[in-house]
Amino acid sequence: MLEEKKLLPRGFWTGAGPYNDIVLSSRVRFARNIRSVPFPNRFDESEAQIVKALGEKFIRDSVFQQSVLMDLSGMDKHRKRLLRERNIITMEMELAENSAVIINEKDDFSIMLNEEDHVRIQVIRPGLQIREAYEMADRIDDDLNRFIPYAHSPEYGYLTACPSNLGTGMKVSVLLHLPVLTMKKNLSLLTGQLQNPGVVIAGTAGEGIRTYGAIYQLSNRVSLGISEVDILEIMDGVISRIIDLEDTARDEYVSQSRLELEDRIWRSFGILQYSKRISYAEAIEHLSNVRLGIILAIVKNVDIVQINSLMVTIQWAHLQEMFKRTFSSTLESDELRSNYLRMNFSAMECGNV
Repeated sequence: MLEEKKLLPRGFWTGAGPYNDIVLSSRVRFARNIRSVPFPNRFDESEAQIVKALGEKFIRDSVFQQSVLMDLSGMDKHRKRLLRERNIITMEMELAENSAVIINEKDDFSIMLNEEDHVRIQVIRPGLQIREAYEMADRIDDDLNRFIPYAHSPEYGYLTACPSNLGTGMKVSVLLHLPVLTMKKNLSLLTGQLQNPGVVIAGTAGEGIRTYGAIYQLSNRVSLGISEVDILEIMDGVISRIIDLEDTARDEYVSQSRLELEDRIWRSFGILQYSKRISYAEAIEHLSNVRLGIILAIVKNVDIVQINSLMVTIQWAHLQEMFKRTFSSTLESDELRSNYLRMNFSAMECGNV
């Protein structure tokens, strides 16, 4: 059994991957359900326990034995929010009563139990590594199927609670950092790259394309009537075109408006280094600018992984965990967030060109 302090994996933001100047992370998720057990939105507590028991059997007898099952029903709100902020569980699981999650630190994956489906295998890797994430998820899926009889139809493939997941039950997604396309209001260029109806891009906050920090999620919309390999190839093609668009926009911005760009980046650096109170949304916007500055060598001697980590650890539950406090208001969290950012940015020895 893993110790409590080791129950939270390192996180994809602590490492670097291919094309990580634009692609923050790659995720592959498989949705699976158990034959003869109602979907989570219709089952009772005894049926929820069946799913958890099969998860425990997987931990005992599978090749992935260095795993732990965390039952969310007995967990406090802070701990659940911390897991959600780290993308280990979803908001639906944070609010649910009968959910659990299996975490494997060694192989860096999680298996969500009793979310929308009985089982959701999730593998996240830094940078553009959708095929590597897929290979690991596929291995887990094969081994888990030895313990859990999947609900499957010759006509519809894997049966899932949401019809959009029928077929392969596979969702591939990448987090993209597109600051210059966002600054120049050229996001309409992205829609031209998404002619395939099986792919969708959305902001990570709000509705539609709205987002904070110029961070977007690109994912496959369809998994029925298409193979897993086809989904990977379609995603690869669209991601490559979006990377080219952002790279071109960055080159043009630097050549045409370098002073404007440098001013924007260093203003953000100064706000993060000296502010006394800052909201999550504002902090993400400024961290996005500094991240771009590092990539373009405007900000030197700062590791991009450090900025990636700050984008995660400035969230509410992470700050509470770090400062060992329970916030009574948003103002209190904003003050502690600014303290944390000042501490980090004051320690940076940066070069200005």
